[in-house]
Amino acid sequence: MKKILLTGATGGLGRCIASEIIESEIGDLVCIYRNQEKFDKIFEKSSHKIEKYHLAQKDDFSNLVKLIDANKYDRIILILNAFSILPIKRIGSLSTDEILQAISGNVIQNFLLLNRVTEYCQKNSIGLRIINIDSGAADFPLTGWGNYCASKAFINSMLSVAALENPDYQIVSFDPGVMDTDMQTAIRAVDRDIFDQVETFVGYKTEGRLNTPDDVAKQIKERYLSDWLAKNMREKYEP
Repeated sequence: MKKILLTGATGGLGRCIASEIIESEIGDLVCIYRNQEKFDKIFEKSSHKIEKYHLAQKDDFSNLVKLIDANKYDRIILILNAFSILPIKRIGSLSTDEILQAISGNVIQNFLLLNRVTEYCQKNSIGLRIINIDSGAADFPLTGWGNYCASKAFINSMLSVAALENPDYQIVSFDPGVMDTDMQTAIRAVDRDIFDQVETFVGYKTEGRLNTPDDVAKQIKERYLSDWLAKNMREKYEP
């Protein structure tokens, strides 16, 4: 039996991944989220059993692992999907609070979650599979994206170490490409003085070059949830 822990369950891709898991009955799903109103709006009519975990502002995830029954599950699947690109600002214009909030959400909480789940799996001899939602921003610097680029690079580096320390675990960072989500809407609204490639991203939308979250979620299900077809630590969506 598989227990699937999904962060960012109320976002565009997260919502689609949750739907794929529910419809395919791949495993028992725990949705990890911040916004109770959004969660209720999306999942309140679902007839399927969904366990929920409302993320606190400062959360060490000790209560999350209590939702895992070591006697029932032989594998945990952790999907790291919750990252924010905001604020999109150039370095030197960020406030202290903005920096601390960005690091807390994108880096510290993902690190805490990975550490807690790894600890639990090690202590209870449970297999662990980690699917991180990657981004080309981890490798290519973009103006105004300091928070996002650094956060994605940090998580990739951390997972490389986790794979080295735990060779039996299945770990992949999957780049979905440029998707038609609320994040892209926010990117297209940024002034060129902050993000100098904003016209390129506007073009992705007007030219119909954005991947759909539904298609990406289906590929994640086929490659990493229903089966394990990863050949490398970092992989990309294939249209």
